[in-house]
Amino acid sequence: MGPAIGPSARWHDLPVSSTRFDIIVVGAGIAGLTSALALERDGASVVVLDRHCAGTEASWAGGGILCPLYAWRYPMPVLRLAAEGMRRYPALLDSLDSPVDPERWVTGMEILDPIGDGETVESIGATLESVGIAHQWRRQAETHALWLPEVANVRNPYLLDALTDTLHARGIALREHCAAEGLLLENGRVAGVATSQGEMQADRVVVTAGAWSESLIPGLPDGSLFPVRGQMLRLEPRPENGLDRILMDEGVYLIPRRDGSVVIGSTVENAGFDKTVDESAQARLHATACRLWPQLTGARITHRWAGLRPGSADELPLLGEHPAIGGLWANTGGYRNGLAMAPAAAELLADRMAGRETRLDATPYRLERLIDG
Repeated sequence: MGPAIGPSARWHDLPVSSTRFDIIVVGAGIAGLTSALALERDGASVVVLDRHCAGTEASWAGGGILCPLYAWRYPMPVLRLAAEGMRRYPALLDSLDSPVDPERWVTGMEILDPIGDGETVESIGATLESVGIAHQWRRQAETHALWLPEVANVRNPYLLDALTDTLHARGIALREHCAAEGLLLENGRVAGVATSQGEMQADRVVVTAGAWSESLIPGLPDGSLFPVRGQMLRLEPRPENGLDRILMDEGVYLIPRRDGSVVIGSTVENAGFDKTVDESAQARLHATACRLWPQLTGARITHRWAGLRPGSADELPLLGEHPAIGGLWANTGGYRNGLAMAPAAAELLADRMAGRETRLDATPYRLERLIDG
């Protein structure tokens, strides 16, 4: 095992001698990094490409909550995959070769407005029980709050640093600032990727490029995958804030960090590939946070940012092989749950690529549902 490289290292300075690999993974976010690690365990030579730096798009920009928000409102295949990912996180983190601590923290999550139109305590409870998410109901005045005691969060930028360290320690190549410009095809099969650094050959290619994936998956109807902007802000460390759990109401969540800071999110905006931070949206997030936890009033805002989540037309991720192009695979479209899903999605991908039986039914995620083979 080689030495780990810390978060200040620049991966594009590391030489990669080969232009042929067993598998090319396109996209170095949470889906790409976890997929590469799972595939390397099966003995494949793997290279991960990214058009910028590893882990600097949606995976970096999210809040790091390892549970779907209002989980019972997602299609059941999404919830099953996310719940399985939640259970796999401790083992994933224990396996990493890195000095960086992702700061997984089991704080629990309290949702103050869990019951929407057509929903009941019983229906929500039954859905959560069906996927093994522990929950308790708390009476507040004339309403119910929902307490999810096992929900954890991570410092997702730290997690991404730890994953990239682990790739290096295991000899997995990572090429940053290497944009995928198109697929190389031979006789109906993938043969590699044309990149901004030249052609790279491989028998299999996995597209994990998040909101940018659609152009790399031939046959997808326009709008099958698309960016959804989410704006966030972070308040300065203040031990007196006293927030010790994830708190959520009206779609806004507050996430405590171990250093006393609080991350607040998030908007849901169809704004194309625009990551502009909007003053009015930021003000609404901040006002809601201070209403939910008044101790935040007056705390200094240290960071404001936006990221682009990979939405899909039917809310389900794309996870499987292309029906018409042999060797072309995808693990993308996780929307707001890509981080929670990641360990389970990577294992499902690796099992399918190796021809093994899968723990979860892979049928709902197949590309065939959107692509006419």
